[in-house]
Formats: sequence, structure tokens, C-alpha cells
Amino acid sequence: MDKTKIKIGVVSMATLAMSGSVAGSAIAAISKSFPTTPISTIQLLSTLPGLGSLIISLIAGQMAMHISKKKLVLLGVALVTIGGLLPAFWNSSIVGLLICSIVLGMGVGFVSTINPMLLSQYFEGEERSTMMGVNTGFTSLGSMILTGVGGFLGGSNWRHLYWVFAVGIIVFLLVLFCLPNDKVDASAAGETASKPKTSTWSVIKSLSPSVYLIYLVVFLLGIAFTAYMANLSIVVAQKNMGGTAMTGMINAVGTIGGIIAGLGFKYLRKFTKPNTLAAGFVFLIITLAVTYYFNNTIALMIAAIFSSVAMVTVMSTAPFMLSMVSAPQQIPVVMSVFAFVNGLSSAIAPKLISWCHVPAGAPSFVFAGIISAVVVVVLVATRFEKKVESGQLLADTPAK
Repeated sequence: MDKTKIKIGVVSMATLAMSGSVAGSAIAAISKSFPTTPISTIQLLSTLPGLGSLIISLIAGQMAMHISKKKLVLLGVALVTIGGLLPAFWNSSIVGLLICSIVLGMGVGFVSTINPMLLSQYFEGEERSTMMGVNTGFTSLGSMILTGVGGFLGGSNWRHLYWVFAVGIIVFLLVLFCLPNDKVDASAAGETASKPKTSTWSVIKSLSPSVYLIYLVVFLLGIAFTAYMANLSIVVAQKNMGGTAMTGMINAVGTIGGIIAGLGFKYLRKFTKPNTLAAGFVFLIITLAVTYYFNNTIALMIAAIFSSVAMVTVMSTAPFMLSMVSAPQQIPVVMSVFAFVNGLSSAIAPKLISWCHVPAGAPSFVFAGIISAVVVVVLVATRFEKKVESGQLLADTPAK
């Protein structure tokens, strides 16, 4: 196998992993074209892709047991491209735009779920860990490019924003020609002819407790990170440091930091191993503390960089560790649930924080900091990551 071609194919699809948020920058302009439509309905254009992605993440793992992963990725990229490009032509109906958003999100669901499976399948050891980081870096890079170029194209007419999804055609071709044609396990196929199909639920029940601990860590990161992102603009305003433009600038600087951290993840890991997951939460604590205590724009930008480094560190390490504590036949379902937990945590974080009666603004930072500190203490005290990397927690029991 040509590893270089595989790397190109895998990271190219990663650039589409956050494409569901592209339309969010045009909500105000779109609402002017549909004056009788409630703004809450228009806002669904930026949230419905997440719903489509969550739905697919529930079934993509099971599908990967019976269908080539390459075919599923090509299907996902095609759905992103179709759902993204169609509104450039079909844009007179808000219902049509909403349908396209769901289609786009379904494509993102396939891409986000199958992507870590391919990384686990084609790379081993530190190379796999490094590629997880590079992959996350390209996810951030793709988000920045799609959002930036889309905003430029849609500057004069929001309908032109959707032309940015033409990049999906290039990604489709890269995946088509760079990824090898993986085959479904023949033994598994033979089993299904004589035995009942292995259900997703039976695989889930056979997973190691270590898998669920990693899921919990990912879920808590989603809660803590969302608490930071959702309240950053409020804190910036409370500090009288500016408004939307300033918050956007801080986030942009943070995104650049995330790209650099992702592409250089193997060097970052040299300093954090074997406590890389814990280090990710330490980076987030630094973000929250600096943003909470400082009233300086530069300080908040540095904090934003640490927030992106935290996200890259955890979201690169988590799937790597999941692949180490799961049996090969469990990987499709494990990564499918990983994608679902990741999306679910971000989706319900605002409501969960509200249910805990945590006020918006700075108090939410304190809440996120406490969550992060607890995770660090538990991971370090139990030496969980060291046990994973030493192979002590490897699951070798196949799903029944």
C-alpha cells in the first residue's frame, strides 16, 4: 500500500468534517430573503447538519461491517457536495434549504465516523497517533478555509456562499484515487449467511470498561469546551473589550493555533506522553483561567490558542486510545459511538449547563474548569493512559 496516497485520501476528507457550520455566517442575509419566516427557522440551517450527522453516526458503524469503508466515504463526500451545492441553484424555498442542510449533515456523519476507522485500519502505533493529530489539524484548516472562502463568495449575495462546496468534487476524486479498495471481512460475511447478524447492541455490550471511560472523557470535554465557546462573547462584552468582531478575531487566532497543534501533534505528544488526555484538559484549564482573570486582548488570544490545542490534544488522542482498547472487529461500532458522543455532548451542553443552574458568562468558565480539573485528577491518579499505552487494557474478546 502507498501510505502517502492513503494519507492524502484520509486528510482530504477531514477538511469536510466541519462543513455543516459554513451556512451559519449567512443567517442574517438569508433571513432578509425570507422575511415571513421566523429567524429561529432560519437558524436551523446551521443546526440541522448536526442532526443529520448524529443520525448517520448511529448506523455508520454497523454499515461499515458489511460495506466497504471507501464506498461509505465516497457516499458521504457526495452527500456533502450535493447538499452543499444544490442551494446555489435551488434557493427559493426555505424548506428546500433545510432539506439540503440535513443531506449535507448526513454526509458529514459518514465522513466523521468512517475517518477514524480508516486511520485505525491503515496506521499503527505512533504513526497512527501522529496521523490522528494531522487529521484534526486538517479538520480545523478545512473549517477555516470553507468559512473564509464561503464568506467571501457570499459577501454580495448569500446564494453564492454555497459554491464553496464545489471543493467536495476535488475531495471525492482524491478519495476515489488515493484510498485503496478495502474489502469487508469475508469470515464475517460468511457468518451472516449461517448465523444471525451481529447487532450493534451486542458489540456495545462486549466493549471494555476502558472504552466507556474514554467516551465519558470525550463527553465531558464537549461540555467544558462548549461552556467556553458559548460564553466567550458574553465574557468579552462584560470586560468591555469589544463585541462580535473581537470575539471572531479571538476565535480565528485560536483556530490557527489548532491547525499548528494538529500538524505538529507528534512533537506535542513527546512532551505530554503518557498523560496526553490529561494534558488536553490542563490546556483547557489554562484557557479558562486566563480568559477569566485577564482583560487583555493578547491574553485572550493566547487563551484561545490553548483552547484549540486542548481540543486537538483530546480529539486526536481519544480515537487513538479507543483503537488500542478495542478488538479489531469492534472498531466500526466503537468509532461510530465515538462520533455520536462527540456530537451529542456539544448539542446538549447548553441545556445541561442550564439544568445545573450555572449562570451564563464567567460562572460557566468556573463550572468548566471544575469539570476539567476532576478529569485530570482521575486520569493521573488511576494512571489510565499509561495502562492503555502499555497494552494492559487491550480488549481481545470478540463480540458475541
